[in-house]
Amino acid sequence: MATFTRRVFEWPLSLDKDRNDRARQEPLARQGCAEIETMKPPTHLFLFTTALTLLLAQSCAAAPGPAEAAPVFEAMLKVDAHSHMFEDDPAFHVLFRRLNIQTVNICVNVGGKHLGRMHEIAFDLYRQHPQLYPVISTFSLQSCDEPGYTEKVIASLGQTFERGALGVKIWKEIGLVLKRPDGSFRMPDDALWDPIYAYLAKSEKVLYAHLAEPLEAWLPLDKDSPHFHYYSRQKQFHFYGKPEIPSHESIMVARDRIMEKHPTLVVVGAHVGSLEHDLDALARRLDRYPNFYAEVSARTKTLARQPSEKVRAFLIKYQDRLLYGLDAGWQPYFNALPPGEERRNAHLKLLETSYREDFAYYAGAGQTSHQGRQVEALNLPRAVIEKFYHQNAERVFRLKEAWERKPAATARP
Repeated sequence: MATFTRRVFEWPLSLDKDRNDRARQEPLARQGCAEIETMKPPTHLFLFTTALTLLLAQSCAAAPGPAEAAPVFEAMLKVDAHSHMFEDDPAFHVLFRRLNIQTVNICVNVGGKHLGRMHEIAFDLYRQHPQLYPVISTFSLQSCDEPGYTEKVIASLGQTFERGALGVKIWKEIGLVLKRPDGSFRMPDDALWDPIYAYLAKSEKVLYAHLAEPLEAWLPLDKDSPHFHYYSRQKQFHFYGKPEIPSHESIMVARDRIMEKHPTLVVVGAHVGSLEHDLDALARRLDRYPNFYAEVSARTKTLARQPSEKVRAFLIKYQDRLLYGLDAGWQPYFNALPPGEERRNAHLKLLETSYREDFAYYAGAGQTSHQGRQVEALNLPRAVIEKFYHQNAERVFRLKEAWERKPAATARP
């Protein structure tokens, strides 16, 4: 779960920039294409003419027209597929409804702390607000070397499924922290987890996998990196100079083996599948594993620093496999004292600013501000934006069923 602090910016959202210019140019473009199609060039110009025809046709097809331009921010449903909301606070419910946002509320096992309390809050929120907070549950890693561990985990997960959980989250401590009795690291493809993965596949539940870290975790600290502040504070997850820690690549390969051993298991790779630095590597996995998906939470800032044309092409090509997410956490039960109004209001403002900045990057056109940097917006076609922001999440997590469910208060798992 990302912890982040960023400056709050106020800016006007404009998604229709240059729309009128495009409308004026379209008749000329269509006329140009038609004239090229009817020309009968000399033989020595044939290849040139053919290439130019294809280039213009591709250009006409690539640019989103007015009919498919993204809607105004509030007008379109947006699913934040990676949220950590653990307080029944009306101010947050009002914010999400005003912004037209619904979440997938993820429980995460951070060192085994507060797991029962986290599930209790999550399912209570879901019971009261089923359209806002559908749940991803998780399980304890404590006592994983004791006999009967996997049977106990499966039983506890079954109880969360009865309460409406959409899937199960595993966190980066698998592969980076958790060890076997002999001192070796328990990797994501360890045989210990196979009965759990098989149970998820049989139950048609999603495995939500935050495995590994950004590649920068294995590199020297870089002040220009979007992850510098996190790794300069969370030193336990900065692995440079720690050769005993499994490599980034070895964890990616271990995740691959999960999908090879359990081909019907739907896996969502959190944070661009920890491959935000190499979209080509992610593309190869999306091609290889048809039940593998990725969401962008806490990594839009990294994508925004990459060439916009490459990121745009990637999102369009894999438009059925990618989900939007933010990864903002609100967990006041962790603290001895509840947060004051100033902190609460600051977090609400941060949420809205983050959602709007992300939307301007993915759906807007031209230059836009994202976390204090001027970046080139992706201007994704309307159909792609709809899939990315809600349709893929609805399909992968079966959200419409979750929204219509009438969760009942039952004994906590």
